[in-house]
Amino acid sequence: MKLLILLAVLTLAQSRYTEDKCSGIIVHNFKHEKEVLKSEVTSPYQLAIDYDTNTVFFSYSSEGENVFESAFINLKTNEFGNIPGISGGFANAVDSKKNIVYLGGRDGIYKYNYESKKAEHLDTTNDNIWQLFYKDALYYSRYPDETAFVLKNNKFEKVPELGNTRAFLIGLDNYRNIYFSNSSGLFFYKMANGLIDYVGDFNVNGFTSDINGNLFFSTPDGIFFINVDKKEVERIAEIDSVYGVAIEADGNILYASYDSIIRLKATKNLCPVEDYKISFAV
Repeated sequence: MKLLILLAVLTLAQSRYTEDKCSGIIVHNFKHEKEVLKSEVTSPYQLAIDYDTNTVFFSYSSEGENVFESAFINLKTNEFGNIPGISGGFANAVDSKKNIVYLGGRDGIYKYNYESKKAEHLDTTNDNIWQLFYKDALYYSRYPDETAFVLKNNKFEKVPELGNTRAFLIGLDNYRNIYFSNSSGLFFYKMANGLIDYVGDFNVNGFTSDINGNLFFSTPDGIFFINVDKKEVERIAEIDSVYGVAIEADGNILYASYDSIIRLKATKNLCPVEDYKISFAV
């Protein structure tokens, strides 16, 4: 009887130790710790990293007349700053090859000037920009009609592959397949056969690419990776109140919570969790 009690106590202690060791956010079966890079920013959104300068750009809600502000954090020095010169800054994207940072506002698209740290309006469109995404060309979605556009020959035109399909957010993988979300879920246009198909009932609130062009997205309850080679969507982290995501050059995850920009840093604590994957027909 004493042996059974001892075994029960040891089992309970081990269970509590494992629970304590693995409490928190698990990414790729390892516990990760939170490093808050910036707090007191309301609803930060649409994170985009310039890998050349190691700077993350994002938007957040403001109490001022702009309603939304564009801002940056230098990931080397942790310098934070608002970006003046933009009307209602809400969207961000980076052309990593040319080191151009694009910012979207209520009256069109801007370019970030690193020397002046201000936004300069580009004479391309006066649309109300909801989202920006760069993949060999600049894409944007327009508010409120959820129409997607792409820059070709110095002019924006509707993304021809999507026709009249609504696209609230848009992202492209390395095979130029187009992923887009609207109130009905997540869809993709397959470049090889020109067909649009359904991926899943995801409430997408942000697309991002890593330094190698791999595509990720976030929802209010997690961060996901689109594994094109395996034809799967993989949940890589289950997190409450996610507003957006970006992937640093070293693979560390940055995400936006309701009031902070947070970096996830891996620990050595191995914490296996059940995989969440869904297949789709790319």
